[in-house]
Amino acid sequence: MPVTPEELIRVLALLAEEEKLRVAVKETLKGGAMAGTGAVIGGFLGGPVGIAVGGVIGSVSGAWMTAGKFRPLHKILQEMDPVRKEQLYNSFQNFLKGIDYSDAETLAVLVTGDMAVRAMMIGRMRDYVNTTMQMQIMD
Repeated sequence: MPVTPEELIRVLALLAEEEKLRVAVKETLKGGAMAGTGAVIGGFLGGPVGIAVGGVIGSVSGAWMTAGKFRPLHKILQEMDPVRKEQLYNSFQNFLKGIDYSDAETLAVLVTGDMAVRAMMIGRMRDYVNTTMQMQIMD
């Protein structure tokens, strides 16, 4: 019997947790902007040395602003609304047709034991998160 969307999400969340996959929240771009802004302002005020000093100050400020702005992927998967879960489930259908499993437990064992299947599942999950959810997975 094929897995349900909820069962697939559970298996993917387990995999994401084991791999310690995290998703960058959009504030990461703000950190980069702070570093660049600091360098530009430093350059205006202090020339070449000001660029270096401003870049360092901007980078430290950006790092401080974005600290803790990463979320574990397994939590994001578990908190997805039913429509997103169904979309993710549908995106895995062709992949799952090529795997021999009977239920969610068998699939979980296969994913944890077979490195090729594990890598393909992570790749498919990464593609969905990057393209459909427009989030960046951090290793």
